[in-house]
Amino acid sequence: MRISKHGRRLFLTGAGGAVLALPWLPSLLPRALRTKAHAQDPVVPRRFIAMKTYSGAPVLDWYPRNAPSGYTTHSVDGTVALSTPLNEPTGRHSNGMEYFGRQAPLSDFAGTGISNVFGSGFNAFADQMILFRGLDFMPGLNHNHGGYLGNLGLNTNGTGGEVAGAQINCTIDHVMAASQSVYASTPSGPRVLHVGSRVNTASYAPTDPSNVLATGRGAIQQAQAFVNPRAAFDAVFGTAPPDPMGSGPGVSARLVDRVIEDYRRARDGSHLSSEDRQQLERHIAHLSELEERVNRMDALMCNPTAPPMIDTGGEFNADTTQVTALFDNLVDVIVTALACDATRIATLDITKMVVNDGGDVFGMGDSENANSAGRDNWHFQAHEWNDDAKRWLGLGATWVAQHVVLRLLEGLSAIREPDGQTLLHHTLAMWSNELSFNHLNYSIPTVTFGSLGGAVRPGRYIDYVDHDRPIRFRQHDGSVVEGVQFNRLLVTIMQGMGLMPSEYERTPGRGFGETQPVGKGSGFALDYDDSNVGQILPDIG
Repeated sequence: MRISKHGRRLFLTGAGGAVLALPWLPSLLPRALRTKAHAQDPVVPRRFIAMKTYSGAPVLDWYPRNAPSGYTTHSVDGTVALSTPLNEPTGRHSNGMEYFGRQAPLSDFAGTGISNVFGSGFNAFADQMILFRGLDFMPGLNHNHGGYLGNLGLNTNGTGGEVAGAQINCTIDHVMAASQSVYASTPSGPRVLHVGSRVNTASYAPTDPSNVLATGRGAIQQAQAFVNPRAAFDAVFGTAPPDPMGSGPGVSARLVDRVIEDYRRARDGSHLSSEDRQQLERHIAHLSELEERVNRMDALMCNPTAPPMIDTGGEFNADTTQVTALFDNLVDVIVTALACDATRIATLDITKMVVNDGGDVFGMGDSENANSAGRDNWHFQAHEWNDDAKRWLGLGATWVAQHVVLRLLEGLSAIREPDGQTLLHHTLAMWSNELSFNHLNYSIPTVTFGSLGGAVRPGRYIDYVDHDRPIRFRQHDGSVVEGVQFNRLLVTIMQGMGLMPSEYERTPGRGFGETQPVGKGSGFALDYDDSNVGQILPDIG
């Protein structure tokens, strides 16, 4: 399934639905309402996409290591050191000392590619991207499904189950899906679209949909993904309402006709101000332009074409052609679903990837059983951590970036919203990982794209690690040192989607998910500012 050809109904729903009426004309309102009307911006829905990869990550491949002019590198790992502090402090340590994260424009690293994972293909999206370092899980979470979406109290069954003393809760995708600020009315597709290469997802839904803040093992159930793009497509579009614009030749010729009488009445009215008259004329001109675009595209566009049935089989059935086709089509279903507003939230679990090791091309799957030996199990390779394993895991992450994430970004950028901005601008697409280096959860590799309609300020590399703190210990290629609570990213996302704290907080001011470092001993980095855990990330907007 390709998304370069969008159906007439999808195009008109996304682009025309908001213009097939006259614009706000404040001079025709009662005087008391005019100021308020002037302050209102056109409402374009915001969307959220969560992508997840699994097992330990080659974290040094995520971050810049080629220092441009004016930069130095950290002696401990060779990554680029940032010198410009954020405008807002990250917090205070227990000794009362404030500490600040640091930032740099991602464009500064475009000359050699941002990093091994984010090569030159991402230069075109650097202004819509935030590369994060220093986002830490608070509990001692090991292998897990739902940590990066806020269920920080539950390990996978193969590695211990519940984290003793940690809160277990549903994930933010379901909290947002229950909010009126995200869905004022029932969408035509699923409230959350789950797709991936494994049925079990990183998402946990409430067992009682009316109580998304319930906690405990019995309060949640693991969401199941569509692992076949055709099934995902049918779930999104199989119940879509009939085309409100009709179908067939000549439909677009009626676009202006639908509002022309209202236009004439408003134009000829005696109370219309000159400013509103100009706005009215611009609106009709825009509608005529839209009509012309639809007419030109009539011969090129078709209704969404269902993708093929693709079944990649079990954990390690990672035929490279099938895996590539699977993710191509799953990404296209997500973009099309968001473009026609059939859903506003999607998750993509990536448990298979392709490795090209100097022409030796093979697929890798992920298993909760680390003892399933072989290069086709990236969990096993994360445990091995020899030179082959490090190279393969890095190349696999690069493949995910270039063939999954870039495809998503190109699809979102190709679609214009009614306000002239791209679908990517009104979306936040997040890619994060199950764990960081080895089996630890400091500096979880995380990147976002888009700005949620301006709620988030992209174009930056933000490092929240307090590099002035002592490194408690190192494993693989990572350091255990304080950054900022991952919980604050979750709060940032939910507020960016329009939620009020009362919709996601069980205790006022405490944010979302487990915020205490349960399961971590004194040898870990623990000196965070607990007073701000319910706030959005520092200097994010």
